[in-house]
Formats: sequence, C-alpha cells, structure tokens
Amino acid sequence: MYNDGEPFAFSLIAPYGNMAALFAQYVAGLPCTLSVREGVALDEAPGIALQEIAEKKPDIIFSRGGTADYIRSAVDVPVVSIPTTAIDLLRTLQPFAGKVRKVAFFHYQQYLPEVQLVSRTLGIAIDEYVFHTKEELVSHMIEAKAKGAELTLGGILVVRMRDVSGLEGILVEAGEAAVQQAVAEAFSIARIRRVERQRQARMRTILDSVTESIIATDENNTLTLINPAAEKLLGVKAEDALGLDARSVVPNTRTAEVLRSGQAELNDIQDMGGTMIVTNRVPITVAGKTVGVVCTFNEADRIQRAEQNLRGSLRVKGFKTRYRLDDITTRDTAMLALKELAGLYAATDATILLEGESGTGKELFAQGIHSAGNRAKGPFVAVNCAAIPESLLESELFGYEEGAFTGAKRQGKSGFFEMAHKGTLFLDEVGELPLPIQARLLRVLQEREIIRVGGARVIPVDMRIICATNRDLAAWTDSGNFRQDLYYRLNVLPLGIPPLRERKEDIPLLAAAFLRANLPADFPFPEGEFFGEIAAALRGHDWPGNVRELRNVMERLAIAASVLPGKSLKSILSQVWTPVKRQGAPNRDIPLPEKGGLKEMTRAFEREAIRALLDEHGQNQVKVAGILGISRMSLWRKIQEDGNGPDGEA
Repeated sequence: MYNDGEPFAFSLIAPYGNMAALFAQYVAGLPCTLSVREGVALDEAPGIALQEIAEKKPDIIFSRGGTADYIRSAVDVPVVSIPTTAIDLLRTLQPFAGKVRKVAFFHYQQYLPEVQLVSRTLGIAIDEYVFHTKEELVSHMIEAKAKGAELTLGGILVVRMRDVSGLEGILVEAGEAAVQQAVAEAFSIARIRRVERQRQARMRTILDSVTESIIATDENNTLTLINPAAEKLLGVKAEDALGLDARSVVPNTRTAEVLRSGQAELNDIQDMGGTMIVTNRVPITVAGKTVGVVCTFNEADRIQRAEQNLRGSLRVKGFKTRYRLDDITTRDTAMLALKELAGLYAATDATILLEGESGTGKELFAQGIHSAGNRAKGPFVAVNCAAIPESLLESELFGYEEGAFTGAKRQGKSGFFEMAHKGTLFLDEVGELPLPIQARLLRVLQEREIIRVGGARVIPVDMRIICATNRDLAAWTDSGNFRQDLYYRLNVLPLGIPPLRERKEDIPLLAAAFLRANLPADFPFPEGEFFGEIAAALRGHDWPGNVRELRNVMERLAIAASVLPGKSLKSILSQVWTPVKRQGAPNRDIPLPEKGGLKEMTRAFEREAIRALLDEHGQNQVKVAGILGISRMSLWRKIQEDGNGPDGEA
C-alpha cells in the first residue's frame, strides 16, 4: 500500500510526549522517515515547523487540533491533523464511569460523531462544545461549569486552561486508530504531490529544452509561464515578467482578444520590435470557459532558413519518372493481375491508393501508372509526407505568397500541388499527414483548387493524385488518426501490393536481376549454382524488408563476389547474409488457384484463412468472427459457401 519509491519524510510536532511514542511505534517499518518535536506549545508551533522545513525538508507535517491549524497558516508544506476519535474519548472516560455524572468535552472546529453513543455506553452525560478561538474556548468552559460539569476533556489547550473553569482537565490522547488514519492520509497526499512534482519537472524540462518560444497567461491576461526561448526573444527575465499583464511585456500581443473570443489565432504575423514573428495563440479552455491563453513564437527568418535547408534534403525526386509498368519484374499470378489492374487505372484520372509494406515497390507502381496514363508528358512530383516537419508542411504543399513572412521570395513560392499541375502528385506515406493538413487535402480533392499560405487568391489545379501508405489505413482511420471522409476520397481505386514473402517464385527472378546489374561485366553469372541451392535459400527467407532488402543483399553479394574470385556464390552468400526470421511470420502457406484472376485468388485466400482460424480456435465461430471483424451470420454463410464447416469438409 505504502511502498512506491523513495521513502517519504514526515515531521511530527507533538503537543505532548505520548503522541510521539505512539507515532514512532506505528510508522516503524513503513517507507518513511520521522522527525519528532515534542511538547511544543501553540505559540511556538509555527517557528518549530519552519525549522523542520529548513532542516528536514519534510513532505508532510503532523500535528493536532488548533496546533495543526496554526502551523498550516504559516507554511506551504501540507499539514495533516491527527483526529480525535470516539474510541479515544471512550478510552479516556472509561476510568471515570460510575464516578462522575456529567463532563464537558471540548473539540476544535467540528463536532465528533458518536459522542452520545459513548455517553450511553459509560452512563456519563457529555456536553460537547466546539470552539474556533481561545476566547471562544474560555466562554464555553465557564458555561460548562455553570451547567454542572464535573470534568473537562479535550486537547492540550483545554488541560492548560483548567484554571478558567476551576475543573480538572483531562487530555484526550490520540489512539492507534487516529494515528493510522493520519498516516494513511499523509501517504496519500505525499504520493500525489510526488507525482505532481515529477509531472511538473518533466513539463519544465520540455519547455526549457524546446527552441520554440512559449508563454502562457491566466484568465486575467497575467503571465504565468515564460520559457527560456521566450525570455531570449522578449529580452526579459521570467522572474521579472511573471505576474505582469501580457500586454506590458509582449509587443502587439493579442492574448486579451483571444481570451474574450475564445478563438485560436494561428500562423499570425506579429511585429516584435522590428522582428517579424509567426505566432500561434490558443485559448486554454476548462469546462467550456476560457481560463488562459498559450502562445508560441517563431522568428519568420528562422522558418525560412529551415525551409531552405529542407529543400536540400527533402526527397522530392524531380518531375520525371524513371520506371514504367513493364519494369515491374514478376511471374507471380497476383502481381501480374495487379499490373494489369494498374494499367486499367492509369487510363483514368481518379485518385489511387497504394497500400503495402515498406519496400514492396509502391513508388514503382506510382511511376508506372503515371507513365502509362494520359498525363505521362506532365510532371511527376513525388513527396514523402513523413519527411517534412509539420511546421513547414502547409507551405511546402500549398506554397506561400509574397510577404507572407520575412525572407519569403519576392514573387512567392509554388507548392507541390501547383508543381504537379497537368501531371501527377505522388503523396508517399500519406497516413502520416497531421489532421489539419488532411482537412486541407480533402478540400483540394473536392474543389481542385488551393490557396497559398498568406494569400487570398484561389488557384485552380489540375492533377492526378496517387497516395501510398505502409499502414492499414482503414484501421488508422478507425483509431481517429486519419479522417474518414478523406480516406473514402483517397480509396477510389485501391491497389494492395503483396509482400515478397507471398510471391516466393519472384524471389529468384528478382535476385538474379539485381545480381546481374551489380556484378562486374566480366564476371560470369553462375546460372546452375544460383538457381539451385541459392534460390532455395532465398525462397526460404520471409524478407521483412521486401524487395528493398533483397536488392541490398544482392548488391552486397555482388561486391563480395568481385573481390573474392574463385569462391562459390553459395559460400560468399553465407558470409555476407545471415537471414533472420520475421517476427510473427505465418507458418502455413495458403495455396492459390492455378487458374483464375484476382477475384478467385482472393476467395482462395479467404477460404484458407477461415479454415486456419477455425482449426486454431477449436471451430469456435463466435471467436473467429470477432477476430475477422464480421458478424457470426456472415462467417456462417462463408463457411457454407466454401464447405469449410464440419459438414462440408472433404
């Protein structure tokens, strides 16, 4: 219950000695340290507490009644008050049962439950008085004596003031249950505070390490956060600026306007003492109410420099294609059907979605489709969406107008959509697009027009869009990471490219082509050796990196073969390649029909997949339907159609 990391530090400021002994006994063995100050008078308690904080740095301070409240008003460390329980009262009064008829019980700030139950149990009348101040206690004590009380009971203050009433004062000491309750509360508070401190430390580290300038305000437009980058940009120290109105620190800020409107202002150009800044202002909303604003700042020329660096490293592969559909080497029936389908798709301008694992040749298909279509003479603009930082993605895709920010080209800049006019735009890794850009892409697909960043002019664009992803885009959409409406717009003409492990007969064919292309011209290609044991070894590998991995292995083999003359290719291959089995690779081959098109092959795959899952899960149709994401009735129909059920097995 208590063990969750480093021991907590506790301090006990005890008005009387017995409390310290009980506390020390109870916490022994618990993950905490306990510092004790005994016999502390009420007026001494705050000073003692401050000494403890300076010397012991406690997570929690314990004390009792008015002493705890007095300490709490003077320190910023949590103070846990040790309660008085009905058990404590019963234990204190029990020796007086049958000896006194009426007592007065004084309790600080609140009534104690079950006092009358104690009264009935012991046969002693108990008048309970609640007090908040010393003066109020004096008044109650005089009243209690007038009403016939024979004893007074309460905390240490009641005992020390017995001269006021002239009655004997009995101390109600904390028992084990009260200590247990206080310790449990202390651990709970200390644990929550530790988690919060860790969270704040992580957040502070993030804010201090980012190069972007960040400030935040509260609902009164008072600055509550300034990170080091913002200190440098604004020329202020955080300790001097925090607590001031944002308008007195940030030139031309609009945080007050965002507080009033509750509407974000994004990519706004702000003049800060002659420096042009790209600013985002976002309201902080709690329960529908705007309670502050967070602002981020970037110098416009810094964004421009990043953009210029990006242009040197971005994988924009030019405006011409290198490959045609005929360059896709295959003997696999499924791949041949895909090539034929791609040729049919090329004759249209509809959007194509290529799905497949990394390295399966999605861009090869994209270039082949472009080359086979009626836009072959137009540009082919290939963009890797995952390679562009989110802060630059919008201006790269849509371009920007002159004067959009400092350092922008005088005539503005065309984005990739404009560059692909009359041609094809290939968006690789489209599933990585952030949601705001997805919304703008959807509009382009619907309206075939764009607006540059910083502009108001609508620019028509005429291009064909081909997208590719190595994700399961339907599942990515269901998880909320991809817009559903955009998914339907992209998935007009889908092409699913199978991984290399599902086209085993293509492996030797592709490997031979890659090896021949990389061997020296005077190196004889060993046909018999290659298409024998080597081809069998290559077919036995799952190739998680697909064609790209196979090409790399063959290039490595060609280099090694050229510098190790006289050695067999098999021996060289064993030196340069150690196949690693793909995690989760299927351990059953699904036979495909020797004749028929893609539809027949799909049904064969579906039939064998259902059979395999039924075997694996003991013919449990409910479980298999859940795994496949279909209804039990749909699964039953498929079983009956294909004879997969127990009644239809051969």
